[in-house]
Amino acid sequence: TSATPPFQHRRRITPLRVVESSEDVEANFCGKDGQILVRPTDGKKTEGTKKYHIHTFGCQMNLADSERMAGVLESIGYECTEEAGDADLLVYNTCSIREKAENKVYSALGSQAKRKRQHMGDLKIVVAGCVAQQEGQQLLRRVPEVDIVMGPQHANRIDQLLEQTRDGEQVLATEQIEIAEDITVPRRDSDIMAWVNVIYGCNEKCTYCVVPNVRGQEQSRLPENIKNEMRMVADLGFKEVTLLGQNVDAYGRDLPGLAPDHSGRRAWTFTDLLRHVHDVEGIERIRFATSHPRYFTHRLIKACSELSKICEFFHIPFQSGDNDILREMKRGYTHQRYRSIIDMIRYHMPDASISGDAIVGFPGETEEQFQRTINLVREIGFDRVNTAAYSPRPNTPAAEWEHQIADIVKADRLNRLNRVVNEVAEERAQRFQDRELEVLVEGINPRNPSQAFGRSRHNKLVYFDGDGEALKGKLVNVKVEEVRAYTLFGKML
Repeated sequence: TSATPPFQHRRRITPLRVVESSEDVEANFCGKDGQILVRPTDGKKTEGTKKYHIHTFGCQMNLADSERMAGVLESIGYECTEEAGDADLLVYNTCSIREKAENKVYSALGSQAKRKRQHMGDLKIVVAGCVAQQEGQQLLRRVPEVDIVMGPQHANRIDQLLEQTRDGEQVLATEQIEIAEDITVPRRDSDIMAWVNVIYGCNEKCTYCVVPNVRGQEQSRLPENIKNEMRMVADLGFKEVTLLGQNVDAYGRDLPGLAPDHSGRRAWTFTDLLRHVHDVEGIERIRFATSHPRYFTHRLIKACSELSKICEFFHIPFQSGDNDILREMKRGYTHQRYRSIIDMIRYHMPDASISGDAIVGFPGETEEQFQRTINLVREIGFDRVNTAAYSPRPNTPAAEWEHQIADIVKADRLNRLNRVVNEVAEERAQRFQDRELEVLVEGINPRNPSQAFGRSRHNKLVYFDGDGEALKGKLVNVKVEEVRAYTLFGKML
């Protein structure tokens, strides 16, 4: 059988932007307007074939779920279309982390619901993901044109759920289930980099976060299933894998057995998994996201320094630089503990890039506490920080607390933090000036077709003159000649 071409996604506005903003450069999120799934085809169209359209909002977990749904839909005869107006099946894969993302979904639903009412055809509308899990029956009542509301744990059951709508019934699938083992279709917008899920769900109880309510309890995949999927994507020509989970450091806590060395550890930890999959032939680079400071260990850091395929990039959210705020968030660590993790990383991997997340305007946050976050960013020297103003989410403890911070104060603090984040990122980037970096080429720079672009092991976007199409998927060396906060420019050697 021939290899199936990879999925792609495109942003609603532009496929790629060269920008200098910590929020815009984050590669793991869909952007403000979401991303449309794009499926390469052989150009052959079958008359009468039904078409699906998937619009994804939110994080990399949602993108991976969208690809799983697309794989199922194609297995039952659907083909992908980028145009919502041409689709027989519309899937909105939703995010509830911030209120704005939620509002975008309802806006999109409004126009498509109107289309369904006017034409009374066979159009099916599916709302999947975290908003679906959170809203449930209320969403079906609010937008009665929706056929299916399904939580993220049902992504690989979309065919069965569609079958249940044949007689015009609305379907609600938000109950928690054990996620069946399946092969996740490789990563968005690339045929050289793949996402591989290692753990689903989250057992943490952060007071601001809706994820445990909408993604359920932690479920680790079996190590051999993960390794087999990595072998599969390597056979398809992929060079880089990102091991994915809401909290990858929790991997293995729900798997049976203890380590044979009598240390008391579980039989499988994320460190053990990295060592287990490191020898997959054809995979040149391995990344992982997202980590939790509470569980980030010296043993993991040491393994990353010893395993040559592990990239020198760590995304470890810190959320606040103030211990009282961290305690109210129920994060389970102090800023001192976070700093010690970064110190350990830089002891073993001095050149590693460090990325984090920060929330400003958490209920009760004072100016002094906010300044401690500013100080943490300056003193650690992050390569990138994804920032957000606190947004009260349904069914989370912090949303009900008094002392909510005014929006104007949150906006001011976010602007001030972003200025510092960008200054620090610019300073950190200077270490790459005149250096030779290994770059995995991702393709043609859409803003300048004479240039190719790719990513360094430090997760820096690198642009250089060259044939992006011919070089795509190759590892090349580039000498950096110009440095910006989040992008590098150079000359291929």
